[in-house]
Amino acid sequence: MLDNGCASVRMEEGYMRAIIEYTKPECRSIICDLLGEVEKELDIFPEVMHKRKDASSGTFSVEFGGSEDHMCTRTGGKFIETVLKKLELTECGCLQ
Repeated sequence: MLDNGCASVRMEEGYMRAIIEYTKPECRSIICDLLGEVEKELDIFPEVMHKRKDASSGTFSVEFGGSEDHMCTRTGGKFIETVLKKLELTECGCLQ
C-alpha cells in the first residue's frame, strides 16, 4: 500500500512504539485514515504523533506507555500488527 514506506517497532518493559515512515505526500492521509479505522475497530486509542520531514515525507509515531491498560495485555501489539498488515509493511527496522 505504501511505496517506499517502512516501519520501526521498539519495545521495552511497559512501553511500545511503532514509527511509520512515508515518502509521498498522499501517504500521509492514507496512514492517518487507517490509524483512525484501527482505533475504531479495536477500541484502542494510542498516542499518535505526526512529524513532517519536508513537503512530501514524514513519520507517524504510535506509542503505548506503561500507565495504559494496553501494556498489561497484548492489545498494543495487536494494534501495531494490524496497522502494519493493512499498510502491507512486511519488513520493519529500517529507521535509524
